[in-house]
Amino acid sequence: MRLDHDSGRMGGEVLRGRFQGRMLDDLGLEELLDLLRECRDADSQSAAILEAYLDRTREEDWRAGAPGAGEHGGGSAGSRGTGGAMTREEAYEVLGLQPGASEGEIKDAHRRLMLKMHPDQGGSTYLAAKINQAKDLLLRS
Repeated sequence: MRLDHDSGRMGGEVLRGRFQGRMLDDLGLEELLDLLRECRDADSQSAAILEAYLDRTREEDWRAGAPGAGEHGGGSAGSRGTGGAMTREEAYEVLGLQPGASEGEIKDAHRRLMLKMHPDQGGSTYLAAKINQAKDLLLRS
């Protein structure tokens, strides 16, 4: 998955499974829902990221036709945890920063991303949680 920190645009390539090697933008809604089913069976973190992608890129109510709709608290990525411990390297990557960034740079990156990715702005609770987790981890030390 790739996130353009300036525009908030998401994209990505499928790494495993039936759609391996295909770009998410090239998949139709039915194919994306099939991929979501595969992810829910094999990798809940990938499923949450794919849900965030669908929330961000699909204007129609894709959740109504989603596999397992209603089985996961409505299928919301925000109903699950943030997916385990984050490393410092991952935290810098989430915030789009280089290792060793200053406290001010960390806070600025966090603020900039939250303006774009906050659920109130059309983002997802999953991505907002990851952004918060990254900031907290980096500012703890």
